[in-house]
Amino acid sequence: MSELEKRKLREIISKGLNDSYENLLRRKASLGQDMVFADEKGMPRIVPAREALADYLHQTQSQQA
Repeated sequence: MSELEKRKLREIISKGLNDSYENLLRRKASLGQDMVFADEKGMPRIVPAREALADYLHQTQSQQA
C-alpha cells in the first residue's frame, strides 16, 4: 500500500468518524439528552447535547476557515 493510499484511507476513516460523532450529537440534542465526557483528570463531565453540538459545529467551522 503506497503512502498516498494510506493517506486517503486515513482521510476516509477520519471523515466517517467525524460524521458519526456529529450524527450522535444531533440525535441526542433532538431528544434533549446529555453527553458524558471525561475532563483532563479523567472525571466525568455531563454536558447537554445541544451545547456539545454547538461547540462541535463552531470548532469544525473555524477549522475549515
